Amino acid sequence: MRLLEEAGNVLRKHGYLLSFLHEDMLQFEDDTLLGFICELPLKSILESWTNRQDEFLKRNAISLRNSALKSWNLYSVFISSDVPDEIEQREVVEIEEDFRATRKIVQTGITTASEITRALYPFIPIQNVAAVEAADSLRKLQERLSGLPKDAVTVLLDERISEDSLPTIFKEAHETKTD
Repeated sequence: MRLLEEAGNVLRKHGYLLSFLHEDMLQFEDDTLLGFICELPLKSILESWTNRQDEFLKRNAISLRNSALKSWNLYSVFISSDVPDEIEQREVVEIEEDFRATRKIVQTGITTASEITRALYPFIPIQNVAAVEAADSLRKLQERLSGLPKDAVTVLLDERISEDSLPTIFKEAHETKTD
């Protein structure tokens, strides 16, 4: 699998404009951010990340001067299927902790489409929404409200009570403090 191609598919699906800068470098942008993804062997990432970042910044200098928002939201993303050894992992961390010019993301050991998607999470909307059964939600809410009198909880959860009268009825039920 070509990682850069898959990354482009993920970003395109989420509305980013894409352009290839090189066969191993893809620029992405939306209304608020601008960045690039570079697919290289890990050794090349460690050796050339600053040059790639500088090239990207020079190429986009004019548009960055015209967009204050994008100039604060610049990203350099480096991806590789190589797995780092301990020394290389420390170098990867150093790159990611270098906040000059762009925010850096370095993801290694990528071999699947889902790993590409995970590497691009900072740029895509939240994917997983937990499905909760309505009955389960109601039970959990009742448990969380267990410190209130039962009559007050019943009033709160009664759909027949209008929003206008709810505060008064709730206050009355709360003041009776029957359990």
